[in-house]
Amino acid sequence: MSAELDPRLLSRAREVVSSITGFREDAIAAEAMERVVRGELARGRSSADLLGEMLFPQSPLANTLVRAALVGETYFFRQPEHFRYISQEGVPAALRRGALALRGWSAGCSTGEEAYSLAAALQASVAHGFPVEVMGTDLHEASLETARRASYGTWSRRESAPRLFPLYLDGADRQVTILPVVRRITSFAQSNLLAPLPERFGRFDFILCRNVLTYFSPAARDAAIALLARTLNPGGLLFLGAVEADRVPAGMVREGPPELQAFRLLGPGESATPAPVARVMERVAPPVIPVRRPKAAPPPVPAQVTPPPPPARLHLDALERIEEGDANGALAVLESLVRQAPDYLPGLLELALLRERSGAREAAVPLMRALRMRAERLAPDQLVDGPEALPARFYQASADAYLNQGALE
Repeated sequence: MSAELDPRLLSRAREVVSSITGFREDAIAAEAMERVVRGELARGRSSADLLGEMLFPQSPLANTLVRAALVGETYFFRQPEHFRYISQEGVPAALRRGALALRGWSAGCSTGEEAYSLAAALQASVAHGFPVEVMGTDLHEASLETARRASYGTWSRRESAPRLFPLYLDGADRQVTILPVVRRITSFAQSNLLAPLPERFGRFDFILCRNVLTYFSPAARDAAIALLARTLNPGGLLFLGAVEADRVPAGMVREGPPELQAFRLLGPGESATPAPVARVMERVAPPVIPVRRPKAAPPPVPAQVTPPPPPARLHLDALERIEEGDANGALAVLESLVRQAPDYLPGLLELALLRERSGAREAAVPLMRALRMRAERLAPDQLVDGPEALPARFYQASADAYLNQGALE
């Protein structure tokens, strides 16, 4: 039987990983932390020694803990709708804006499959010789070393993600090698999503950051999205995972169908809200002189009953509380909202996401199931009222992504 660990070790290990990566502490696998700690103790180190080293985020032990916590699930052309949209809509729009080159960034690229997929999509969407450059970044240097080798096995190829563009050559032992023309335009560098990208890397027309922010705390997620947006060219596109953004990031507008989770950075002087429509002056009719009649007795004034606030107003109240950091207040408002309007899909989704972010996954799952069931009753393109009018298929896709892949994929 394994000896009991000092509980401070695992608690501090999670705190260290969370402070470096932005991960919620409940998203950090306890087994991974325990494996590292027990390994260090087996080498003869004391608990006090380990606790002391964990005070320094740049220490070897901190780096080992971070490596153990990172999740490397990725494969070629994952979420193929993103790559189709980039090729069919994003690239033509960038060329119309006068782009002289196309640059993409796979943020949190793990072992590189996403970065190479983006490079292949961009290269296949422009004329031969048009400059294309893609960078992949990750916190884990060992993952980047795998990416630079550009050789992959069957796990990187899935039936759910077809080979949309020329990407690799088949080799022996079911291995594949990235095409030289794709490899030449793809580079990799170590970077933390919670730190500004160095200026030398420039700006990008397309950024993919998918199935990474799911693990982040709300504050870390918002900070990471803001940093990503800062590196986009005006008009550039940011693609996020299905349940990673429940509202449009500041300074951006939604592009494509809502379930795409694609957001465009506004250009100079461009507004996210439409300009007010000028009112047309109406012809004024001549005044009508009323006929005097005897005054009738006023009708009895009925007792006024204050109706409950509409769901959208409660939802906005909850969003304001979330922005202010009042998670408990937002939770109370959303629970009241769901009781008052159980068919209000935006409220179900918001409450489920808030539960997930607070670590109460067992409470989030039934909410997502209810969301999916109610969304399936509606026509896919039927708009659902809320802070932002979105089609029913957006809510079904969000619930499916959560329930099929898990909140921590």
